[in-house]
Amino acid sequence: MYIASQILVFIGVVFDFTGRFFKNKKAVLAFNVVGMFFYVSSYIFLLSWLGVVANALNFIRNVLYLYFDKEEKSKINYLITFVSVVACFIPALVLFWENALNLFLLFSLIITSVGFAFKNVLIVRITIVINSVFWAIFNFSIGGYVNFACDMLGLSIALFSITIYNIIPKIKENKQIKNNKDLIS
Repeated sequence: MYIASQILVFIGVVFDFTGRFFKNKKAVLAFNVVGMFFYVSSYIFLLSWLGVVANALNFIRNVLYLYFDKEEKSKINYLITFVSVVACFIPALVLFWENALNLFLLFSLIITSVGFAFKNVLIVRITIVINSVFWAIFNFSIGGYVNFACDMLGLSIALFSITIYNIIPKIKENKQIKNNKDLIS
């Protein structure tokens, strides 16, 4: 079962990480939704029921967020979804409690529910960075070492995307502004 879980997480990672290279939030979340299906399956094989619940709730939330973005729903829809996701997770957290590291999944759900509600892709990417750290700690604690490695790779990809889409253009923009000021002077 362990090998099956690692294969499933790898398939999920291919979809999830592909989405992280896109510029728009819709593509990032859409690929993440497909990846979540495989993540849920992976945690079933790892017998990590809290991981199953967290990923299932992530899946549902992201599908709803895609719908809210498409239909340009108000922020209240995101807030209701956020509260519902946390309210559904807390009983699972209590039921499947193993140790304090399980709280990282709660933190993950909270940060992604807030961060993914924003339209700004930079905020979404920063959320993915923080989320990758939380999941890496959890995965290492349950012996999901391929999952852990995938989290570290995902963290790297998110940081790379932030660099390519946000940091480098900002540096070029600032350099251009400085050059224009020098020309005017």
